[in-house]
Amino acid sequence: MGVLAGLAVLLTACSSSSSSSHASTSSQAANKSPIKVGYILPLTGNFTNNGKEEQAGFELGLQTFGTSVDGHPIDVTYLNGQGSPTVSLSDATELISQDHVQVVEGPLLSSSIAAVSPYVMSQGVVEDDLNLASVTLMNDYKKYGLGFTSGWDSYTPPEAGARWAYDDMHWRHVTTIGSAFSFGWQVVGGFDAEFTALGGTIDKSIWVPLNATDLSSYISQIPSNTQAVFVELSGAQALNFVDEYQSFGLKGKIPLLGITQLTDQSVLPSENPTAALGTYTDAQYCDGISSSANDAFVQAYHAKYGTYPGYYSDSAYVQAEILVDALKALHGVIPSEKALAKAMLAVHISAPRGPVTISSVTDSPIQNSYICKVEDVNGALRNVPIKTYPAMQPWGFLSESTWLHDFTIESSGPPPGT
Repeated sequence: MGVLAGLAVLLTACSSSSSSSHASTSSQAANKSPIKVGYILPLTGNFTNNGKEEQAGFELGLQTFGTSVDGHPIDVTYLNGQGSPTVSLSDATELISQDHVQVVEGPLLSSSIAAVSPYVMSQGVVEDDLNLASVTLMNDYKKYGLGFTSGWDSYTPPEAGARWAYDDMHWRHVTTIGSAFSFGWQVVGGFDAEFTALGGTIDKSIWVPLNATDLSSYISQIPSNTQAVFVELSGAQALNFVDEYQSFGLKGKIPLLGITQLTDQSVLPSENPTAALGTYTDAQYCDGISSSANDAFVQAYHAKYGTYPGYYSDSAYVQAEILVDALKALHGVIPSEKALAKAMLAVHISAPRGPVTISSVTDSPIQNSYICKVEDVNGALRNVPIKTYPAMQPWGFLSESTWLHDFTIESSGPPPGT
């Protein structure tokens, strides 16, 4: 049974009327009460596969690093946020008020993260987010001392992609295509800022609504004389774009560079192999990374689910490792939520994606960025790294002040001039 079928049933956490997230240290130690975790992820809609990969990665992470710590079982409740900020916030309310969770693993979409994370932290609960959604969120991390992002910043991989495009591929004119919401604005903004700082020109910026399924009208807007196309799309839109790009006869004529989700393993097995083959992506994780940590992760994931892991799988796997390592440092006893958050922020790990530490400036990762290429590896399409940019700061190659200025604007609107 494949990962999609095997993960169709949601797991619910065991609860007890005698326990809560604010149980005393002595009581928790005495009765070996469970550590309660809530995970909000999309299990229906355009981002279903992405969410199911997150669930798979987190479950494998717990299986690998520990389903209990010093006798305290880790109980997880998965709720379907549907990729909706409203539904995700309702899920967060349920997790905190009814299930009394001590940690929330944040939603997948940045718009949902922006809605959920401030509420969770204001209720005194720890949150580990997939992505740094906004400057407001970054400031809230400092304000509450309870949250951070272990996944990634939307500026760093596209900045690496822009530098590679300019320095290695010698492209000077690029067209960008992105989702018309904060994450898309930030990703395209990161590419735009670095590419133009190096001397490149953005020929045209094309924005795609989140509910669009037929992408032909957007692909038809690509100028015929542009040298390459940079794309930020994920889920079903990524799948449709890659296939329709070939249908328009552009594959082999205009090179395609995307953010990791364009050919992530959440969509790559469903994409037309001839359409996907040779596509470049910039990413913080590629399933073809050659390291002992990633080799072990890929082998375990493939053995358990029959597919290769993608970016979402890796992100959730790392969330599990950070949580378990922090709980081990606390011997399974949470003296306070701030103490747990501090322990999670202090973790330095060698993840499948490479070394990961958390920036004290942004409370988000310092980690490698990769340029990857879809290649046929022993009969399977894999994302194989062809260049590594090690230990990139959240602001990438830009100055911290330039990044902060641009990121602030793009948290609520598209990059100026696009």
